[in-house]
Amino acid sequence: MQIGRIHSWKKVTAQLFLLALPTIALAVYLLWDLNRYYSVLQNRYAEQGLFFATGIVTSLVFYGYRFRFITTAALLGAFYYLVYKIIGNISVGEFDAFFVSVRFLMFAILFSLGWVAGYGFSRSRYFTIFWAVFLLALQIIVVSRTAEVTANAIIFAFAPVLAYAFYVIYIAELIRNMNEDEKGFVWFIGKRLIGFTMLAGVVLVALLLVFQKDFQSIEHDWGGAQGGKEKGGKESMTKENRDGSISNKDQMKMTSSLSKDKRLVFVARVDNYFPDGKTPNPLYFTSRYYTRFDTSTQTFETDDKMPYNDLFSPDPSKIPLYFAKTDSTVLTNTKATKGRKVVTADVYKTLLSPHDYLAPSTAFYCQPIAVENEYKDQFKSAYRAKMWVSDLNSAYFIYNPAGNDMLELFQQTRFNELRTAGPYSSLDKTFRDYYTFMPANEDYKRIVDLAKDITKDAHTPVDKVVAIRDFFLGKDEFGQPLFRYSDNPGIPGLPSASKLNYFLFENRKGYCAYYAGATLFLLRALGIPSRIAAGFLTVDRSSKNPGWYWFYADQAHAWVQVYFPGYGWIDFDTTVPDQNTQQAAQPDGTPPMNTQQALLVADGEAISVDTAAKRVTMKVKKLMYHDQNFTTDAPKDMLMDVSVASITRDTGLAVLSDIKKGTNIVAVSFAEVFKNKKPVPTDNLSSLVDKSPKPAPIDEVKIMETEEQKKERQSKQEEAKKPFDWVKAAWITLSVLGGFIIILFSLPWLIWLVIHNKAKGAGNARSKAYNVFTASTYYLNQLGYTRHHQSPAAFATQVDQTFKTSFSSFNNIYQKVKYSTTPLTANEEKAVHAFYPSFVEAVKKQVPVKTRFSRFLNVYNTLHFFTKPK
Repeated sequence: MQIGRIHSWKKVTAQLFLLALPTIALAVYLLWDLNRYYSVLQNRYAEQGLFFATGIVTSLVFYGYRFRFITTAALLGAFYYLVYKIIGNISVGEFDAFFVSVRFLMFAILFSLGWVAGYGFSRSRYFTIFWAVFLLALQIIVVSRTAEVTANAIIFAFAPVLAYAFYVIYIAELIRNMNEDEKGFVWFIGKRLIGFTMLAGVVLVALLLVFQKDFQSIEHDWGGAQGGKEKGGKESMTKENRDGSISNKDQMKMTSSLSKDKRLVFVARVDNYFPDGKTPNPLYFTSRYYTRFDTSTQTFETDDKMPYNDLFSPDPSKIPLYFAKTDSTVLTNTKATKGRKVVTADVYKTLLSPHDYLAPSTAFYCQPIAVENEYKDQFKSAYRAKMWVSDLNSAYFIYNPAGNDMLELFQQTRFNELRTAGPYSSLDKTFRDYYTFMPANEDYKRIVDLAKDITKDAHTPVDKVVAIRDFFLGKDEFGQPLFRYSDNPGIPGLPSASKLNYFLFENRKGYCAYYAGATLFLLRALGIPSRIAAGFLTVDRSSKNPGWYWFYADQAHAWVQVYFPGYGWIDFDTTVPDQNTQQAAQPDGTPPMNTQQALLVADGEAISVDTAAKRVTMKVKKLMYHDQNFTTDAPKDMLMDVSVASITRDTGLAVLSDIKKGTNIVAVSFAEVFKNKKPVPTDNLSSLVDKSPKPAPIDEVKIMETEEQKKERQSKQEEAKKPFDWVKAAWITLSVLGGFIIILFSLPWLIWLVIHNKAKGAGNARSKAYNVFTASTYYLNQLGYTRHHQSPAAFATQVDQTFKTSFSSFNNIYQKVKYSTTPLTANEEKAVHAFYPSFVEAVKKQVPVKTRFSRFLNVYNTLHFFTKPK
């Protein structure tokens, strides 16, 4: 017995192309996204998409016939079970059998999902609604567990699913209600699909534009990706610049998740040791001070108006090699007189921005130095820093001496010394008011009460600091820590709620931003001047090269500095240890220990470059010769041999051709030829250049870009790394699509203008007859009056009856022109010239303007005219 059909092949074909194909495309996209996060899927999204596609296509064809779902589903389940048993009995080894079973299970799930989707599209009117809701719910679950919480990630995750949901509901209903006997089926579907696509595109873009700020708000509150390119859309203590380098941020946020980067940022040697002269005493490297708090965004920020600013922040890239920049005012602004010494540090940059300067507090000196040739591939630039450091400062945590007797003694000695500090009443009122300011609303009143309770038994400022430290290190009645370190502390349910209160009184877990921020306000609540310092914590991991430290991006850190009269600002770090991810020793590599002495350093402008001979001539404006500085108002030309010189710029290695006429450069020589030619008291810049070999051997040339050159290069880099503007792309796509549609629907009218003008034009009667006939029949065709299978004479007669024209008479003349070489008579020529205007007017009278306009938009009629025999 023949099985009956429910749907015709025409409708099944429409379901396959208009429902199954878009569904398969979306399924492949979702599977690709899932494969990026779940290794169990083994990155086989194409194969998995094929499983789903097979299920939905088979199901649509199968249920085009009168089959029952429950019976066929039961048979399919039995088939799965049989195959599973066969796989289990095949002797392919336990390990291989497991993976074969997993792949078959994946096939069964995806094929079944496709099968159910196909059945729903074929048989159920309301299935598409449930299917769309299911996919949206599934995407919400996937995104919440895998995707980055950024505006772009949210948009690109949900836009395809939303667009598909609207599409599939509309098209499924359109196919269900279509007339299967419709002759213009393709046009019936096509014009509605085009209209829907245009409308859906406009609505989707409008929705994205309207809710863009909401997406950014979600990113702002829950993702924290701002100020740079953070990994995974999370907050980071650093930002990535346009040139790929890393800097500390100008602000610090408390967000729900912290991103940690393992890349090496810089390497430093710090000449600071304990009294035994052998044990290194590491120091934190400071980049910023956060002294202002924005209560609306709950963000700690830098403040250019910070009083008694003791932050030295030069741009090393603007200082010529081996020429130093100092600032003694920062030493005065520390207001420190006790227990200070000068410490030197050499910093070698890998990812650290060429414009950034980091050094332990309080730095006052910066001297760019050359990177040795064997390390140029690793380090882009370097500088030497000098700091006025407190004897009491140390990178070792105040609560974490790690059982080392010497460190414990050091900590206790530090506390005893600071107990002798003078009262804060002696400080300048501007200084005291600024560094003890805190908001006065109810949220911060709780912090004031907590601070007083924590320190009720402490009498000196340093004892209050220790009491706050002990509070964070406290344990509950079960011996478990009250506070924990966490990179994912979460945030309050209400984005506007105080994150500090949430941290202190509710969840009690967070990363350095939480501990530093809480400590700052606990101290300020007690009238103790304090500020947050941001930079990099220093970890002493090396036993081979004492005094050398390697700084990775995940060592970016924030801590508190407390002011003590006479002693100045002292570092305190109250962030509790991360028990789950204690740092393990790692091979830091070999530091650049053999620093060469620069004998000649010339600063000036290149006036000629010979890339073939490897010669550069420069006008020397400043000269450092055997550590003596010489300047002049009349620059001196110096010819240099750069055949063995390494060419560098702030961002790393360069080539000789990068040096152009007018480029600011610094040339450095370590050559032996200068070693014994020491300057005498009568020497000046000009005489020293004259005494130099011609050409002078140069080992290093550094390109010092002007501000214009830097802006030009940064502009190019910004253009190259500019993020994809999805809104602009959407508008361009819609504009192009709209333009194409306008042109498409204008095509019948444009063709008519060309043919119409030809018919109205002058010319001999034979050619005019052809043009008039073409224009007349095209005009009739576009209005829906086609010849089909009629003879030309019969069609002409029908036209005359409909529009009261003389088309039959003209048709006879045209047929004579077409098939005969006999010349036209004078009356026939006159008829050819007179026919067309009256014909068009007669047709216009019978067909309303609205009808003519709508039918001239019908591209199908135009195609019909040029594809059917005339």
